[in-house]
Amino acid sequence: MKKMFLLSLFFLIVFIGVSTYFDNFVYYTDFQQLQESDDQHLQLLGKLLKRWETGSSASINNFDISQIELAPDDKITVEILYQIEPYVYLKPIQLFEQALINYQDSIIINSMYLFYNFQYWINTKDPKAANIIFEYVDKIERLIGEKTPLTVYYKAQVLTKSNIYIDFQTAYEELLKMHYVHPKDKNIIEALVEIIYHIGETSEIEKIYNDYIEIKGNNPETYLYFSKIFYNLGQNQKSKEIAKYAISLTKNTSILTQIYEFLGDIEEDYSEKIEYYRKALNNDRENGRLMAKIGTAYYELDKKENADLARYFLNAAESRNYINDEIESMLKSLRSKVILENFFKFLLPIIILVIFGLWLLNYLDKRKNRKENDLLNKD
Repeated sequence: MKKMFLLSLFFLIVFIGVSTYFDNFVYYTDFQQLQESDDQHLQLLGKLLKRWETGSSASINNFDISQIELAPDDKITVEILYQIEPYVYLKPIQLFEQALINYQDSIIINSMYLFYNFQYWINTKDPKAANIIFEYVDKIERLIGEKTPLTVYYKAQVLTKSNIYIDFQTAYEELLKMHYVHPKDKNIIEALVEIIYHIGETSEIEKIYNDYIEIKGNNPETYLYFSKIFYNLGQNQKSKEIAKYAISLTKNTSILTQIYEFLGDIEEDYSEKIEYYRKALNNDRENGRLMAKIGTAYYELDKKENADLARYFLNAAESRNYINDEIESMLKSLRSKVILENFFKFLLPIIILVIFGLWLLNYLDKRKNRKENDLLNKD
């Protein structure tokens, strides 16, 4: 036990001795938090990464770096970040890979190489990039001696969004542990909530929700996940309130469509259900699924009174190749009703009129014949 303690202390002393200011980058997953740090070195790093992400140089142009001391690998990081163009990731991957030749154990160089490979993977889902992410997550954690928010977050993203490496449970467990240590990391919470929704592991959801409220989280998709989770737990009113709050956070039509559709799905009042579905359809006008839901709601509300509206939306859904047995059954019923209505409104009167006309012609013809016979008899 004593040997283990001395060994751990040795690694800690070595780490402190060789660490640089930028090494704390691995404890952040959000550029904004870097920029708001009390440490000028992390502020500089955050502003450079923000410039790369947004293309705007305003914040870095107004930042005085003349008094900031940088270690050699920190300087190389700054030089690379200054020379690369915004939005690109292949060039920085190449430059940081070259830097690793001379700084193979530099935490910031390894972290930047990991960061840009992660950006590349997000955009391509290249399995080779995923393997590099796993490799450098392990390497950085080995260099530091512990898991960090950045390494856990990147690994979890690959484990839950890759087409090959799927392991929701491992991602959940590592994110949850990291959340306990870093409860204010917004990206950790948002990734954790998405996984909780998919795997149904809800034992910590109340605490996680309160933590997200406390840090003033503002991601509408995360709130939608919260809303769905609480609905699945039977907390319908809380679910509705969260979903409605999410609406106020976005103007993104795709997200608004999802929120309004979910509100329509959980609403028991058919009139309100239809209203939510219509709002969803306003943001996605060619959505056959929503048309089917509106048509079904009209049918369930009053299939006699709303027959025309129900048939209109169900036909529209069918024309967009959104059809199932239930919709076919409703359409069959509605179309049969239309056939009967048209028969009684239009065909039956015509048939009656034709029959009456034929009868009248026959009657007149017989009457004429009788008169002629009477005249002949008189003669």
